[in-house]
Amino acid sequence: MIKLIKTALPELEITPEQEKKLQLYYQYLVKQNQIMNLTTIINEDEVYIKHFLDSGLLLKELSLSKEMTVSDVGSGAGFPGLVLKIFCPTIKLTIIEALEKRCLFLQRLVMKLQLKNVEIIHARAEEYSREHAESFELVVSRAVANLGVLLELVVRMVKTSGRIICYKGSNVKAELQAAQKTLSVLNLKLEKIQHETIPQLGERNICYFIKTEATSKPYPRRFNQIKKFPIG
Repeated sequence: MIKLIKTALPELEITPEQEKKLQLYYQYLVKQNQIMNLTTIINEDEVYIKHFLDSGLLLKELSLSKEMTVSDVGSGAGFPGLVLKIFCPTIKLTIIEALEKRCLFLQRLVMKLQLKNVEIIHARAEEYSREHAESFELVVSRAVANLGVLLELVVRMVKTSGRIICYKGSNVKAELQAAQKTLSVLNLKLEKIQHETIPQLGERNICYFIKTEATSKPYPRRFNQIKKFPIG
């Protein structure tokens, strides 16, 4: 399966050391998945395609520069953040995850993979965002939350002129349409949508947003307010 990743992402020039880390990642993921619910995908081919390859797709469009500050919000079992860290080892990665047991898994995994400059934070995204305004050049998320909700949760933590990248499925047009007011209020601009169709993965739409101005104080609101009273 590493051949498929190399074919789909030739610009990465994946090294033997990175191959080894991905294999170790897979083995530890499957082992720990027997103890805690990390993923429903455990077949090796599917993990490589639906998790590893999917996580790396944004690298076709965006170069993660040396020591770029990156946050992965709602990372779950480490996707896409830890895969991006394996492919781009010089970035400074902060993973924000609300479930403590997943944070413990991620901490152990980071040690096993011998990854440096990775911080695992047990926190709710909106609370962390309020306390760490303008902290990251890039925020990424594969979380399944509605686009408008997700953008409000993370917008404050992104630096002005920084990016938010969200992985979405085939319903992206409807979500974007519903989020137009949210984009305006939060000073976000849709930069582009990266369309990908890969066998076994299906349609993938990766949305790139740029933060044009600092976030005004009310945002993000408390999670129950965001859910009950979306901006849009």
